[in-house]
Amino acid sequence: MNKEDVKQRIKDYQQAEGVHPLTCGNNSKHEKLYPKVLEQGLVLLCPNCSYTQTYIPDLFFDDGFYEWLRGMKSLI
Repeated sequence: MNKEDVKQRIKDYQQAEGVHPLTCGNNSKHEKLYPKVLEQGLVLLCPNCSYTQTYIPDLFFDDGFYEWLRGMKSLI
């Protein structure tokens, strides 16, 4: 799986209802983190401050989780 695939999975997750979004480590009231591929690889960025998260949770690499997430989105 390439970085663009994982980036799309994160975008889908952040748009899903009924899941806790990935949030800023400085202020959880900021907008949701968004994925971006930088020189150092795929990271999560806060649109409201300089917070950068380099850790991508393992669940985004799990095909079973992604199928579940897609099923959740189809119920909405």
